[in-house]
Amino acid sequence: MIGNKQEISKDLEKALQVLQQAKQRVANEKKKQNEKKRKAENHHKYIMGGIIVKYFPDCYCYDEGELNRILSVALQTRECQQIISKIKAESRETTPPQSTLANAENESEGGTE
Repeated sequence: MIGNKQEISKDLEKALQVLQQAKQRVANEKKKQNEKKRKAENHHKYIMGGIIVKYFPDCYCYDEGELNRILSVALQTRECQQIISKIKAESRETTPPQSTLANAENESEGGTE
């Protein structure tokens, strides 16, 4: 009877250890996903900043509030709205279905896990 309890304790200890390891793997995977998302967002911000500088080289002369005012007015013009609508329509025509995009991303990342 006592030997049986010791076996149960060892099995329970082993199971708890496996559980802790699984929790750690989940936490590590979440951390990797967050890091990947953060890198993508930062890259996007960098690219957007480069575009602003390319088409508006004087942007460094203005502070953030002033740039917000300038860009909000510029983006509301009829001409800009027409271009945005045209680009959205073109992207809908050329964008592959979502499942195809997901498969392409998985292949570029090295396949399945």
